[in-house]
Amino acid sequence: MKTPTPIQIRPAQPDDISQMVQVHLQAFPGFFLTLMGPRFLRLLYNGFLNHSSGISLVACPPYNASHVLGFVAGTTQPQGFFLQLLKQHWLAFGFASLWPLLRKPNLVLIKLWSALFYRGESLPDLPNAALLSSLGVQPAAQGQQIGQQLVNAFLAHAQTAGSPAVYLTTDQSNNTKANQFYTRLGFRLAGTCKRPHGRILNRYSIKLNA
Repeated sequence: MKTPTPIQIRPAQPDDISQMVQVHLQAFPGFFLTLMGPRFLRLLYNGFLNHSSGISLVACPPYNASHVLGFVAGTTQPQGFFLQLLKQHWLAFGFASLWPLLRKPNLVLIKLWSALFYRGESLPDLPNAALLSSLGVQPAAQGQQIGQQLVNAFLAHAQTAGSPAVYLTTDQSNNTKANQFYTRLGFRLAGTCKRPHGRILNRYSIKLNA
């Protein structure tokens, strides 16, 4: 087993958002949120940073606390978080969606309509579970257990906040690496959900020790 790369993990700050967005764009080429562009992503990650239920952490080299190698973001109240974010910033999200809408109108309209009703895909048997919404590591820094350290830090923060469990979703098809990554960390498959265009997501959850 490889020795984890020495890093420091700390709470994200407003000055980190631009780097978090760049890591997202590099780590997830071709994904819908990447298509939505930097402005949309800044609004989203600012939402996690500023919401009382948000958990936003970044990984940095021990010698350079301002350089973001990776990040993890989520919320301890996924159902209330997304609804409140849309209510508070609907106009800004609307403007941020204009250019992607012009480029790919059918795809963006369907996705945005779905997003209006998105509540974090919560699990019926874990109604108070925290959602790990996004995990990204710079491509050049992948394979060094940075993602694993970020997930473990997220679990610790969720537990401290009183969450009994954490869950997440990831693509079922053509996504073996991510699915294996979460199962290795102790997440169990808790079902699937269907998204627009027939996209199937695996739901994973992990219970936190009291």
